[in-house]
Amino acid sequence: MSAEAGALLGAATRWAGFLGALLVMGAVVFRFSLLPGFRRSGGGDLPGAPERAATVGLGAALLLALAAPIRLYAQALGFVEPGEPITGELLSTILRETAWGRGWVLQVLAAGLAVTGFFAARAMPRPGWVMSAAATTAVVLAAPLTGHATASERAGSWGYPLDVAHLLGAGAWLGTLALVVAAGIPAAGGGSGRDEAGESGRGLAIARLVRAFSPIALTGAGTAVAAGVALAFRYLEGSLAALWTTEYGRVLLLKLGLLALVVGMGAVNWRIVTPRLDHPGGAARIRTSSVLELLLGTVLLAVTAVLVSTGMPGE
Repeated sequence: MSAEAGALLGAATRWAGFLGALLVMGAVVFRFSLLPGFRRSGGGDLPGAPERAATVGLGAALLLALAAPIRLYAQALGFVEPGEPITGELLSTILRETAWGRGWVLQVLAAGLAVTGFFAARAMPRPGWVMSAAATTAVVLAAPLTGHATASERAGSWGYPLDVAHLLGAGAWLGTLALVVAAGIPAAGGGSGRDEAGESGRGLAIARLVRAFSPIALTGAGTAVAAGVALAFRYLEGSLAALWTTEYGRVLLLKLGLLALVVGMGAVNWRIVTPRLDHPGGAARIRTSSVLELLLGTVLLAVTAVLVSTGMPGE
């Protein structure tokens, strides 16, 4: 396999890792922040929602764990000539003697802990969710250890915390949105009856759910964008010209364009779709617009994976 193919494989597995990390975070934020907010709004409990969230979290943690060995293989391809075999000795050297390898080991341990935690949350909710929250913290802290934030001198001492904040914001925003669609709305759809205004219990529950998510989304999106801009400024060393004169800058511009689309879709959901949730068809509209926002977010993650695999200007 050529180095180019290895780079493509590495980007694909990074995309899977980003997707898994965001969903793991989304499951925990959904369980510990959104559901309590829903209850405080008068919505009560959402039967089945925590179980659905644990299932999504377990699938995401398994994705993290399964992508890890492929990432290691893709990384090893950069150390050999095309056609040369990848030996156990080479893999051992990468893991023992490189910062990337040590970061990879920590990521694997965090993914394994997340698998255990979410699996336990399905059978023993209270201790299982506590373990899942601890594992998610480990996933977030380990994720930047194999990227630019720790590998490049340009990142400086602020690179790592900014990358952690960037990931946390994205997880709280897009990861939790995915859980709203996959776990919250289906559980809210089980409501019945009517309130004093004549609204169906189902529509009212979904409206409360989305409104409880709005402050989480705004905080997460704001954090992700602010930290991302600060990181980009450091990586480009303040040079705006590098945005269109270097490969890294052009990929970054593509990411910024997609980010603008995702933020725009989120703004439409917040300002236009959410206020009309109580109207007939409101639940179907928010589900459709949320899925579209998530699809754009998935493409955004793919471009981010390519960006992380791209050398910065001058490197």
